[in-house]
Amino acid sequence: MTDPPTPTPTRARPVLLAGGLALAAAGVAVLAWGLASAAGLVGGGDDPAMDDTPRTVELQGGGTATTAAGAAPTAAYRLEPAGGRPVTVRLEVAADPAARNRGLMGRPKVPAGTGMVFLYPRDVSEAYWMKDTLVPLSIAFVAADGRVVSVAEMTPCAGDPCPTYAPAGPFRYAVELAAGAFAAAGVDTGDKVVPVDPAALPEPA
Repeated sequence: MTDPPTPTPTRARPVLLAGGLALAAAGVAVLAWGLASAAGLVGGGDDPAMDDTPRTVELQGGGTATTAAGAAPTAAYRLEPAGGRPVTVRLEVAADPAARNRGLMGRPKVPAGTGMVFLYPRDVSEAYWMKDTLVPLSIAFVAADGRVVSVAEMTPCAGDPCPTYAPAGPFRYAVELAAGAFAAAGVDTGDKVVPVDPAALPEPA
């Protein structure tokens, strides 16, 4: 085996110069990244407050639901009018007393195709009201088998006493959408409002 040829000075000098410049550029880049990170301009990948991308989370009682960092979990529900075309909506899930009591209070708007589902661990006959709710809503009281017990249109109420909206019978969950949404979908008493993936729902408390 022969020894490799020795590079001539005219070739070695540019190679060394280019290498030095590359190292200097890398050092500047590392320093800039460190300063930006300290200033909070770049995210550390494990800081949930810096990450607002949708994700799938495990829920109490099994199953999964889509949520964003700091937001309530949501689940897809299908409105199924008799003889009509099904409509799918995306609902925030209220599955404990605090979330059910808070509901959609204080919301300046409820975009079309969104709303809230109130889950209960057993059949109830609770009436709803609109205290401190800013926008009119439509509510469907739904039995455990997905059949709509009754539907009501509710108007905002800023002071006491506020009117209450009672179901026509016991229900297992209630769904609130923007005013007129159930009528627009053709859904009324006896029709169905069901979760797309029941296993994704949390166990209500």
